[in-house]
Amino acid sequence: MYDPPHRAARLIRHNYDLWRLRMTPDSAVSADKTNQLKRNVLGLPSTMAMSLAFISPTIGVIFISALIAGKAGISSPFIFLLGTMGIALMASTLAQFTRRVTSAGTFYKFITLSMGRQVGFVSGMLLMFAYALQSPLNTNLFGGFVGNALKVDFGIDIPWWVLMFAVVILVGGLAWYSVHTSMKFDIAFLIAEVSVVAILLILIVFKGGDSGQVPEAFTPMHSAHGAAGLGQAFVFIVLAFFGFESCSTVAEECRNPRRNLPIALIGSVLLAGLWFSLSMYSIIVGYGSENMDKLASSSAPLHDLAVRYIGPWYANLVDIAAISALVAVLLAIHTANFRVLYSLGRDGLLPKALGRTHPKHQTPHVAILAYSVGTLVIGIIAGIGWGPMAAFGNLGYLSSLGILPIFILTNASLPIFMRRRYPKEFSIWLHGVFPTLSSLTFFAAIWLSVNPWPSAPLAYFPGVILAIVIAATVWGARLKRRNSPALDRIGSVLFMEAESTPHLEDIMAMPGKQLNKSE
Repeated sequence: MYDPPHRAARLIRHNYDLWRLRMTPDSAVSADKTNQLKRNVLGLPSTMAMSLAFISPTIGVIFISALIAGKAGISSPFIFLLGTMGIALMASTLAQFTRRVTSAGTFYKFITLSMGRQVGFVSGMLLMFAYALQSPLNTNLFGGFVGNALKVDFGIDIPWWVLMFAVVILVGGLAWYSVHTSMKFDIAFLIAEVSVVAILLILIVFKGGDSGQVPEAFTPMHSAHGAAGLGQAFVFIVLAFFGFESCSTVAEECRNPRRNLPIALIGSVLLAGLWFSLSMYSIIVGYGSENMDKLASSSAPLHDLAVRYIGPWYANLVDIAAISALVAVLLAIHTANFRVLYSLGRDGLLPKALGRTHPKHQTPHVAILAYSVGTLVIGIIAGIGWGPMAAFGNLGYLSSLGILPIFILTNASLPIFMRRRYPKEFSIWLHGVFPTLSSLTFFAAIWLSVNPWPSAPLAYFPGVILAIVIAATVWGARLKRRNSPALDRIGSVLFMEAESTPHLEDIMAMPGKQLNKSE
């Protein structure tokens, strides 16, 4: 069996029986107990740590802070707090689902349960598009950042595209040979990375930064580009929280998931949001309220602050922490995505060669090669067109813009789900007011980000999202009209199987299926 690397391990558990569960009689399904995930092995700390690791607090502070400051200016901490509220309410929506549906599938699963297969299919296609961009944007970030760090710190000049090739070969090679690192080491590296950054940021605040404290940073009145800047900054905040829902993919391995998953979801968002907001404030204090243009144009703002407030040796330490975090996130993203190619090839939805495994290592080597090549092609084109650091920002913006409609649909699904399946448990606050407030936050962010209409290339991105939605809608309608089993198979393989294997009762609760077991 294919044994994925550490952070992606829970995202890509393989079980061929997933779509067979839809087609097999209940007696046969209940009799087949093979390939089950080991249950009750993860407690609350480990479950929460998975979401925090996928969010990667280090990357959010070191790289995304400059993107947000370029839009919101001094008011960046304020918009981070507002974004945390919106994402936390979104986490509350997911928590309400996970109290009753303790299996993987996350957004696609919850939308499908409430709104049907076609809406779920469209949302799943948009979600996969957003996730597919994560590899090209992060490889551009790696090439641009590491290239600059090597040149500044050691006088070594290596082109960014060479470094991009190198990191893709590295993560592909690790997956090829099925390298596995325990979660304990994963958490240890996460703590070390955050500690390095936290020491610097705390020191800046205690020293008073460039010109003293900046309390106005927690008000919306000092955005660099007014209300539109706040909206555009919010989209980048979604990028900072990308993957917060990942702990829901270990539902089957979590002890007491109906209690621990909601706590882990909301807790990880609140902890990360507090960290991001205070870190953003410290960065602004460090640069000074009069130097937001320098912060916005910096490719390594924490490196610059480390040199100024501690010394070049600590700046090198910050760079090492950043590189460590980047490699780990790239490993997780790559593994999750080429796993999808493998599943599609194995089930005949793409060329069957993608479904082959290596005879010795039993890893999906063809899918690894195909996905690595695709990442390089998209990444190189974007890097040449925009430059590697700008490509990171632009592709990140596009990816996050694609996630916002998924958040809104999931919030809309919760009251429908509760009214249909658990009417006696419906709460006007938990299942009505909170999801509505969350969606209003996201609607406001979308509206402010396009009003006034942004300049290129951001001006083209809403059209790209709309085109994907239309194409997925047409494709899903054609599959349904032909009564094609591919609609179910694509949904199971592309949007659910790549994460984990859901419980039988949750599969049977899909629209159009008869629930034979009580939830």
